[in-house]
Amino acid sequence: MDDEIRISRAQLTEWAESLIHMNHHGTLVQREIAAGNTERASHLAERARKRAWKMLNELFAFGVKKPDGYCEPDSEE
Repeated sequence: MDDEIRISRAQLTEWAESLIHMNHHGTLVQREIAAGNTERASHLAERARKRAWKMLNELFAFGVKKPDGYCEPDSEE
């Protein structure tokens, strides 16, 4: 397996934007929990989780090695 992977600037930019959104969702989750709105916090956390899952699968598609002990969930959207 070649250790060098070519990834377009557009793809890297898309991932950076996803990370910004995930970070923002995390901040909003903390605020909603502090405000006692756990339903909204749960919704925001799920949005962040889905973004992270999408990005992880894109990284795997580029050939990133799965971490030791990694296992696929039973089902995923």
